[in-house]
Amino acid sequence: MRHEQQVEMIERALALIAEGTSERGDPAVSPVSRYTDTDRYEQELRKVFKQYPVTICPSASLAAPGDTLAVEVAGTPLLLVRSEDGSVSGFLNACRHRGARIAQPGKSSQRVFVCPYHSWSYDLNGSLRGRPHGADFPHAPARDCSLVRIPAGEALGFVWAVPRAVRPGESASLDLSTYLGRFGEDLRNWGYDSWVPFDEREFSNKANWKIPFEGNLETYHFQYAHRNSIAHLFYDNLLLADYDGDHQRIFLPKRTISSMSEEPRNEWVIGPHSNIIYYFFPATFILHEGDHCNMFTVLPETVSTSRVRAITMIPEAPQTPKSANYWRKNVDSFWGALSEDFALGESCQSTFASGANEVLQFGSTECAAARFHQSVEQALERI
Repeated sequence: MRHEQQVEMIERALALIAEGTSERGDPAVSPVSRYTDTDRYEQELRKVFKQYPVTICPSASLAAPGDTLAVEVAGTPLLLVRSEDGSVSGFLNACRHRGARIAQPGKSSQRVFVCPYHSWSYDLNGSLRGRPHGADFPHAPARDCSLVRIPAGEALGFVWAVPRAVRPGESASLDLSTYLGRFGEDLRNWGYDSWVPFDEREFSNKANWKIPFEGNLETYHFQYAHRNSIAHLFYDNLLLADYDGDHQRIFLPKRTISSMSEEPRNEWVIGPHSNIIYYFFPATFILHEGDHCNMFTVLPETVSTSRVRAITMIPEAPQTPKSANYWRKNVDSFWGALSEDFALGESCQSTFASGANEVLQFGSTECAAARFHQSVEQALERI
């Protein structure tokens, strides 16, 4: 983020603190059916998750040609590959013979993919390299049997993909600079393209995929849900929200920001005095914490369950035990608070079938969470 933008945001925050208020929007409701209806869930898979990029892994996970990651996203088996030319390619993880998965889940390194069923083999570009008794397939020439590409690319130190086949006339390379917009430019200015992973984790979440984003796009809950962890660091129910299409930037001032009013504006930096949430539609959450970030992607598994893939990124790999310990403490602090959020989200999901609520309520300071739902609704209406 450029310095003039940091100054502007600090001034906005100080003005709200002086007035004892917060930025607000319109209150809203969210029907409980959004989290329980299976037909709607299928529409979300088709019209949201198979239309927009989501983060899959750090670029460093595919560091060298032949490095691969096989993963399932929104019910679709994907294979991400570092190609010989250094670019990232994405394919559907399905053999063109009989559809068997050619790669097992997780990371590997190989120059050739071999289907375990009938030994059809493919190179790093997805081209069919060989097959036993190839003359038996005159109706399926090799040029028509390449692995099916998906839209994929790299930005901000992450690999992104859309979990579906590339459409006729569509490029397999994602234009992420355009997609991520001005908030992506914020993160590039902080050097994200060269940051490296420090911590990676993946876990199941017994809640609809939308629930975690609701909880992390508002601060109304901080003083209650996080009373024993991070609540003391932040003002009660204070946030500043900016939007770029369906993407959001949420500025969370820490109590220490008030001390900046006595400092020269040319020395103002927001890193030590705030957290900044970047939400990239539909499912990527990045918490910028000044000298590092925590990212998670929430991927749907069923209407009432999801899977979380999370990564902590730092400017460079730790060189000393002291440095590694510093980053470990930051990771532990983050997940100490986030585990509280995820547990409460599962608690919410567990009551929906009871009929206690037909709608959920969003107050005026929960406007960013309400806007998230508005973006999902608009995506469902577009196609």
